[in-house]
Amino acid sequence: MLPLDRPLLIFDLETTGLGIGEDRIVEIAYEKIMPGGEVQASVERINPCMPIPPVASSVHGIYDDDVKDAPSFAKRSYELWSVFDGIDVGGFNVLGFDLPFLRAEFVTVGKNFDFSSRKVLDAKILYHKMQPRDGFAPRNLSAAYKLYCGKKHENAHSGAGDVRVTVEILENILERYPDLRNWDTIMELNGQKKLIDSMMNEHAPRIESLGSTGTLF
Repeated sequence: MLPLDRPLLIFDLETTGLGIGEDRIVEIAYEKIMPGGEVQASVERINPCMPIPPVASSVHGIYDDDVKDAPSFAKRSYELWSVFDGIDVGGFNVLGFDLPFLRAEFVTVGKNFDFSSRKVLDAKILYHKMQPRDGFAPRNLSAAYKLYCGKKHENAHSGAGDVRVTVEILENILERYPDLRNWDTIMELNGQKKLIDSMMNEHAPRIESLGSTGTLF
């Protein structure tokens, strides 16, 4: 439903917290959709080289022992750079969190991860565009999954689970709204300040105890 002239990587990060440039990645999951329709899926744990705060572990279920033998981001940076080379990207709130967070991680190894030239398919942008705010009802990943797919998100905050759900949401949004099956329209929406503000302001409950400002999704 959306033309691909190069691979589209739908990805999700799990992290030690919400501080971009301060916290670290503990898991990266993605589905790489090729222009011909083939899909390559991967999930990888990353040793953040710092303790994972209990409040973060309580959200994504990843603890220090789970990553103690995993490679650091520095050790995996070349392979991860290759994964993101020559592709477009997507996810749920990737513009607000995952892409800036990944860019900050690459800075630590001296790489400039500039995603400004990529096409970005952010399901949360499309969701907030097409679904008006209804009082204080959340417009997060679980709510989008319920609305567009009629299902409960059973594996929230697992990288692979969030990626799979995001792909299903995107498929249903594009099926429901033909006008969104156009990259020019999508990129125009990505630049609308009102939508960006809406996406950031409704980024679930704030967790002050993480020691940084932000919200979990």
